[in-house]
Amino acid sequence: MISSDLPVIIAGAGPGGLVAALSLKRSGVPFVIYDRASSVRLCSNAGSGIDMAPVAINILEKELEMSPEGIDRAMRPYEYMYMFDAGGQKLNTYRLKDMKLKIGSRDFGFANRSDLQHALLEELGLKDKNGKIVDGGSLHCGIAVASYENKPGFVEVVLGTGEKVRGLALLACDGIHSAVRKHMHRGSDDSLHYCGQVAWWGKTVVEKGSELEKELKKMQKKNAMEDGNVSLAMMGTRKKPGTFFSCEVAENVHAWVYVLKDKNPPAANASNDLTRRGGVALSGVDKQKEMNKLVASCPPVVEHIMTHASVDNVTRAGFFDRANLSLPYVDGRTALLGDAAHPQSPMMGQGANMAIVDGFVAAQRLAAAIAKPGDASPAIERALADYDCDTRRKDNRTVIKKARKYGRWSTTKNRFVSWAMATSVKYLPASAMVGELISGDNSNRKFVAALKEDIGETVRNMEVSLQQ
Repeated sequence: MISSDLPVIIAGAGPGGLVAALSLKRSGVPFVIYDRASSVRLCSNAGSGIDMAPVAINILEKELEMSPEGIDRAMRPYEYMYMFDAGGQKLNTYRLKDMKLKIGSRDFGFANRSDLQHALLEELGLKDKNGKIVDGGSLHCGIAVASYENKPGFVEVVLGTGEKVRGLALLACDGIHSAVRKHMHRGSDDSLHYCGQVAWWGKTVVEKGSELEKELKKMQKKNAMEDGNVSLAMMGTRKKPGTFFSCEVAENVHAWVYVLKDKNPPAANASNDLTRRGGVALSGVDKQKEMNKLVASCPPVVEHIMTHASVDNVTRAGFFDRANLSLPYVDGRTALLGDAAHPQSPMMGQGANMAIVDGFVAAQRLAAAIAKPGDASPAIERALADYDCDTRRKDNRTVIKKARKYGRWSTTKNRFVSWAMATSVKYLPASAMVGELISGDNSNRKFVAALKEDIGETVRNMEVSLQQ
């Protein structure tokens, strides 16, 4: 067994970083997390709803044995999904509540990013009895990781404060604008690739008696959806391209996104506010002017959801991934995870899932290496080299390119593509839609299976049952 008091250093306390920390904790490996956000901003909720695919749910529920209460607070099941086009014409109603749609004992669903972070922090013991985040000790908020240098037997990490700290390894979960990645590939062409779409997203509270509440209730009653939460999906048309999606992430709270084609990447993505995916909150004047233009001729429910959002909860940013998809994720004792490794458009719903899986796999490989007898340096570096396998990078490239394609299709003015997408939504069964939604999870399943084979554990069941 490797004998060392040095912790594994984690840059970033998003879902991926916190899953890595919890994996290490369950294995008895010390860790320390640094995040550039203050403790007040760490779990900022700017309207982020994330699909939860089978492998990620299995990791949280079975592998890490998170409390059911914590997962229940973070996740909500998909029960109804109302599909319509930009002209307000109904395409389909997916009655997911009536399907036998299980991942283990849990219904297929989505999570509020902020609630998931809070649940993971509680499991890590990083919240006090009053529910406040404990800053200090194994979590340092308001301090970014700036760079690193691999040394014999450890990695030396330079913090944003100028202080240098040592760790057994560095797991970089610091997002698409990763400082660790910038340092790792400083000699390479590693520019961002603009996907050609701009996303407006936000969080809207449905006030009692509001026009929005009336519109939602009318829709629920008309389509017999009154006994469950309703997600909304609007497909664009040739005359009004773009796609809108909204889901109820908490009681009477909708997280939503409207995606549009735009040839010019928005300047908002220069922001360092990672809680907004690089975007910025718009001012009241800017929001009002842009929103009025955006929702013109939209179906009333879309108009009400977007215009009822608070100014502070509306963000605009472009979709970016990386131009060079072949660069390695690992340099010695330093590894890139999640968006730091493979940023992608959210059109496949896999970004957060892949980050969770990365955190689990990298941490488990490190824990297995630490537990084995032998020289520390080769074991740690071999573990991270195995994390950065060719198969995973190849599968990630496939998901990223598929997300690019869906982004183009969902915002196109092409008559045939618009018709084909609307027709498929109208006639395909819900099971086919869900199957396509989680198809990107195959990469995660293979990644975890390879981990289990290498460290000699049995793969737990990660299948999702999809029956109409």
